[in-house]
Amino acid sequence: MEKNQIYNESCLTGIEKIDFPVHLVITSPPYNVDLGNNKLNKRGYDTHNDNMTSGEYHHFISETFRKIWNVQEDDGRVCINVGDRKNGEDPLHNDIINIMHQIGYKSYTSIVWHKHQVGNRTSWGSFNSPSCPSFPVPFEYILCFYKNSKKLIHKGVSDLVKQEFIDWSLSLWNFPPETGMRKLGHPAAFPEELPKRLVKMFSWVGDTILDPFSGVGTTALVAKKLDRNYIGFEISPEYVEISNKRLDSVVKNGV
Repeated sequence: MEKNQIYNESCLTGIEKIDFPVHLVITSPPYNVDLGNNKLNKRGYDTHNDNMTSGEYHHFISETFRKIWNVQEDDGRVCINVGDRKNGEDPLHNDIINIMHQIGYKSYTSIVWHKHQVGNRTSWGSFNSPSCPSFPVPFEYILCFYKNSKKLIHKGVSDLVKQEFIDWSLSLWNFPPETGMRKLGHPAAFPEELPKRLVKMFSWVGDTILDPFSGVGTTALVAKKLDRNYIGFEISPEYVEISNKRLDSVVKNGV
């Protein structure tokens, strides 16, 4: 298997073929909210079943990161962007933390990404009453883990600048969500700012970044712009095609 490729393959089979160290994982797994069929998200994935049973979903997430564990060195790191469901009533971030700890990963930190956007702001519950109020969530989590060594063991060169480190080392990040999802052709893409900060804060120049749920290739795109190697897995041929066009544009534009 080669670096700097997006593979049209399930991560469950693809990860097993990786024969080089993965230094950092940046990803946002499907949230299993029946995207495309629920009242707030009318556009779904083109191939993924986003309506698994709870048991199926937990097994799927667990198996993915167990396989990732096997291709990471002791100082490997994982960053998972995830949002809670049902206005916080279903704390998905807690499930993810438990799954990662069961595998053996240790918590590094939890970053709160304040998106300044609430799609269901009128979901009041019992309006103006303590009977049963609802609390729409304008933020998501970026859960960060490490395998065995919190400190990087392998040596490298950093491209962080002083002000970036000062601003980003506070675990409350404020930037808007991706606004071009319709143009990108994906219903749940995160903005480039998210992997950009994680790549620079958690990896050296030249490290290898994996996104097992690559989508339209945003993690890979940022990795390429920042002189990292990348590898991604995506089951949708359409998303892989979009990803490769975006990656080609980095070469053409020289940025």
